[in-house]
Order: sequence, then structure tokens, then C-alpha cells
Amino acid sequence: TVVKETARIAVLDSGNLRIH
Repeated sequence: TVVKETARIAVLDSGNLRIH
């Protein structure tokens, strides 16, 4: 669902922020 995709992207963004 769209919500799942949004949550997934949010998690990925958080991971990227941690890396950077």
C-alpha cells in the first residue's frame, strides 16, 4: 500500500541521515 511505501521510504531516509 502507499502507506507501507511511505513508511519504508521514511525508514530509508532515517538510515541515510545516520550514514551521512
